[in-house]
Amino acid sequence: MIRKWAGVGLALMAWGAADVSAQDDQIVAMDTLNVRDVLYHLSGGGGNGLALIDEINGGVVLIDTKMAGWGDAVREVIAQVTDLPVTTIINTHAHADHTGSNSEFPDVVEIVAHERTKEEMVRAAVDGVDSPGLPTTTFADRFSLLDDLDRIDLYHFGVGHTAGDIVVVFPQKGVAYLGDLFPDKRVPRVDLERGGSVLALPGTLDRIVAEIDGVTRVITGHGPFPTTYAGRGRRDRGTDRAWTGFLTWDDLAEYADFTREYVSAVEEAFAAGQSVEEATATLAVAERYGDYDLGDAGVAIETLYEELSAR
Repeated sequence: MIRKWAGVGLALMAWGAADVSAQDDQIVAMDTLNVRDVLYHLSGGGGNGLALIDEINGGVVLIDTKMAGWGDAVREVIAQVTDLPVTTIINTHAHADHTGSNSEFPDVVEIVAHERTKEEMVRAAVDGVDSPGLPTTTFADRFSLLDDLDRIDLYHFGVGHTAGDIVVVFPQKGVAYLGDLFPDKRVPRVDLERGGSVLALPGTLDRIVAEIDGVTRVITGHGPFPTTYAGRGRRDRGTDRAWTGFLTWDDLAEYADFTREYVSAVEEAFAAGQSVEEATATLAVAERYGDYDLGDAGVAIETLYEELSAR
């Protein structure tokens, strides 16, 4: 397994402070995901991401770009494995910890995202309507890039974390990146202002599990990763769960079950007239979910209560 580091010495800012804590240096860690060493996992600086070295077309496809100001760190670590520039960006959703550095890659010719993601980025004034940081290619349900061993399939299965979340699948590599549709083994966090829905999320996850085949490794939006930063605690890596290996399709199916059961339990608490605090205190999960992080349960339940009240 290849492990690379790059540091450029600036402070980290985060859209979700609970996901990324402040740190003194900008560090992006890289770990290879396949034996051909063309697909890499990128950690640090916001949400997890991926980089595919597309030697046939002479460029790098970057999936999610991290917080604003992290472009240099990403380019530096990629330069340790290839001289090719980043020419294509794929954004899994609109949040700034996954899109913030879009405009910091001067050789990019195409930015791909779901049509609702572009709408949300424009609405949030991310870089402005005419900025090169906004998606240039959008789609509604499915879109594909490249061919053969490096083929990338993009899917939108419905509302979830936001209105425009997509799943990025490398069918010939057996790898799928779920972004924040599957942030990690923890209670789901949903952005209602950007069109997300806790109520719709279980159904969206069920569709993903049912309709995609051939994936063996699942990359989460904020889960732990193999590279350990010396002297840094796990919270700096975006999760309190220790690294136990990349997750699998069975883990995704389990997360879909967990989310469905969690939503059902909170709906019952809401119907019973419990307060958010009471629902949080009494939330119980099945033994099979013993390694799930429930630390954000209060915030997650408050979001679901807001959605239930609106309904």
